[in-house]
Amino acid sequence: MATVMNFGLGEANELAHAMLARIGRDHGIRTLSIKGLVADRYGLRRPRVAADADVIVDPARFDEFCRLLHDYGWHLRVEREVPSLLGPHSVTLIRDDWPNDIDAHVRFPGFFADDQTVFERLWSTRSTMEVAHCEVTVPSRAASAVIAALHAVRYTKSVRHAGELERVAELLIDDFSDAEREEFLDVACVGRAQWVLRELFDLVGRPHEMDATPRQMQLWETNRATVEDGAAVSWLSTLRSAPLHRKPAVLARAVWISREEIPRNDVNRLPTVREAWAHRMLRWRRGGVALWHYARWRR
Repeated sequence: MATVMNFGLGEANELAHAMLARIGRDHGIRTLSIKGLVADRYGLRRPRVAADADVIVDPARFDEFCRLLHDYGWHLRVEREVPSLLGPHSVTLIRDDWPNDIDAHVRFPGFFADDQTVFERLWSTRSTMEVAHCEVTVPSRAASAVIAALHAVRYTKSVRHAGELERVAELLIDDFSDAEREEFLDVACVGRAQWVLRELFDLVGRPHEMDATPRQMQLWETNRATVEDGAAVSWLSTLRSAPLHRKPAVLARAVWISREEIPRNDVNRLPTVREAWAHRMLRWRRGGVALWHYARWRR
């Protein structure tokens, strides 16, 4: 068993951002540190220590970057792949001797434009920050504000996220320069996030386009209403859309999880039978609550 490094979560995140930037530079892969630490530095939210370090990677070289992280000792947590209403957008990697995670993004939920198009727009007005005595490339304050708003608006039941969205709105009106405000709107337009951020467009008196398809709108709103409840609704959606002959297999996959698939950090330790059943019971209980919430929301 590896010994956890003797540093705190905040220090680990700073070191992780510095490491990610260094790996990207050494291998000519463009990366942008996003969310927690960056949002704190820009004043886009009330400072707090995040549980992970987030980075968005040039989509053309995303798989290569993840392989490089594996070479540096970072690996996927043991867990099975589950469906997502908005589709996969990132992978979470851990290291046994570090207290934090790394979330490597190929896309960010709320942008409906092509992944490469979004990344190029974020990259075009990039800036830098010094983190752990290392120069780290980040989106501009305006572009980071779009990401912060997209993250906050996904959660309808969270007081914290509501406060973070309100903070972005206040800055957009009272603190951003005209150029920053225009950049914020442009990033949303290029990224096809106008409809998602329509309340902020209304706030600054700018008309917005319906730049998401009806299907994308439906999935976005369903995800917003159920994101805090886990994957139960995603499994239900997958079951409904599956061909008739596949439905039994999908249902079995949704309900049953093997011992080997129980989420855990240590790939070499198989959960006991008791631990496996405890996990299954917890999942079934949470799933039932999630489906009940979904049924109430649908009414």
